[in-house]
Amino acid sequence: MTLATLRLELRVGNCESLREKRRRMQAIMSKLRQHFNVSITEDGRIDDPAHALLIVAVVGRTRRDTRETLDRVADAVAAYPRAELLSQVITEV
Repeated sequence: MTLATLRLELRVGNCESLREKRRRMQAIMSKLRQHFNVSITEDGRIDDPAHALLIVAVVGRTRRDTRETLDRVADAVAAYPRAELLSQVITEV
């Protein structure tokens, strides 16, 4: 079994308040949890309405499985219209 994490830095467009940002991030995280069966949390930059940092964790049988899942998660986030993916870093444990 392998564990891998994905760090996603996002720019959240047109959010005028932290409440609106939280609502958008919760929607993204909920969809990712349901679709990919991953653990996800918002970390860092919590008080910045224009940016978000998401941490995604997944456990799989092989490194390849975990890597493929995290790549698909990153692609899904990049396709989300209300957030711009600034950076992504995968770390295998």
